Amino acid sequence: MGLPNGVHHLAIATRDVKRQVEFFSQVCGMELVALYWMHGVENTVHAFLRLGDTSSLALVQSPAMQGIEPALGVSHPGYTAGDVAGGTMQHVAFNVDSVADLLALRDRLRSHDYWVMGPIDHGMCQSIYATAPEGLMIEFSASAGAIDAEQWIDPEVVAFCGIGGDELARYRRPAAFTSQNGAVPQPDPRARENFVFPEEMREHAAMLMQLPDEQRNAMLSVPMPPVPRHHAVNE
Repeated sequence: MGLPNGVHHLAIATRDVKRQVEFFSQVCGMELVALYWMHGVENTVHAFLRLGDTSSLALVQSPAMQGIEPALGVSHPGYTAGDVAGGTMQHVAFNVDSVADLLALRDRLRSHDYWVMGPIDHGMCQSIYATAPEGLMIEFSASAGAIDAEQWIDPEVVAFCGIGGDELARYRRPAAFTSQNGAVPQPDPRARENFVFPEEMREHAAMLMQLPDEQRNAMLSVPMPPVPRHHAVNE
């Protein structure tokens, strides 16, 4: 109960949301399903492109992003196996159902003049690789079935990462947890790594962090879509 069961959305920063939507809709075939002002963030655009029944690729564009330059080896790896700063995304891999789908997608990308590498057989999956606008490294993968941990957890790499036998057992079989229906109290926000806000937001953010859950959640919630149904643009 309460376990993550997939990716709901992956948010990618962009300085040109239209260019990214053009690429992911026309080149990759993803359907644009939402485009609106990001809740609680001034002058910031939020876009969602459907990946499946429950997953989406999200794009975020704010005015300040126009002045932030990418840096190879820091914010961008340059290629799908390149170095990048810890905590940032090196590349994103999208799932497809079969190798035939990989080849169809490769054809689609190449027909729009995008250079594509693969399919490359990684054992657990086969993958193709390309570069999206703004240097975003993308991969499309077709799984070969369930991953057999006995074959894919390498003892040499376990030792290299400093993982002991007891730790590995815990990682492979995480302890069960019984929900308390939301009753676990909020810890001190300084107890672990947490949000770091810009100077102009810190006073307001500190106030929000001290509020009870119900009050803070109510202040930040925007449950209604931006366009009334009878005014929606025709599909």
